[in-house]
Amino acid sequence: MYPVFDELILQAARGLNLLVKFVVIAVIVLMVCRWLFLKISPFGWASYYVRRLTDPLIWPLAQSLPMPNAMSIAPLIVVLITLLGAYFLQAMVEELLSSLRILMGGVVAGEPLRILGGLLYGVVSVLMLLIIVRIVSSWVPFLRDNRFMWTLFSLTEPIMAPFRQIIPPIGMIDLSPIILIFLMNIVKVAIGSLLLQ
Repeated sequence: MYPVFDELILQAARGLNLLVKFVVIAVIVLMVCRWLFLKISPFGWASYYVRRLTDPLIWPLAQSLPMPNAMSIAPLIVVLITLLGAYFLQAMVEELLSSLRILMGGVVAGEPLRILGGLLYGVVSVLMLLIIVRIVSSWVPFLRDNRFMWTLFSLTEPIMAPFRQIIPPIGMIDLSPIILIFLMNIVKVAIGSLLLQ
């Protein structure tokens, strides 16, 4: 049973990897096409269709950028956000699948400590990635007030709030997430050495 499940996890990881690569390549190609078509023929049919596809991605970002040439810079920022998002999504899924493999290994072998270790490792890994995503997303102006950020806030604030009270911000810099991530890394190593060996 376990080798079959292991193979399913491997196939799911490969499928997601291909999907993420396809989305990243599609966004990059669309942004390059937008730049080229608007330079060559801004009022042609190709430019019209590319604008229709890319404007929903570019407009919210361009409106939140405090600069006169925001529409020129926004496609590049969209590509960077897509790359960062793809990286974090893949990292989160890899951590979840890794925890699932550990968990299934513990279930098949009948090892309660391994099952507990797999669960704890997965929870700590996902929380750590969510905190990193929250930090990075807070730098993007148009993401600050949307549903995605509120979801991130509600998932991460219960663990971040106590650290913020212990470690107050220095000026405008909040060091509590950095220290929290560092401590969570130590917890992951401890779980790995104590429960998963």
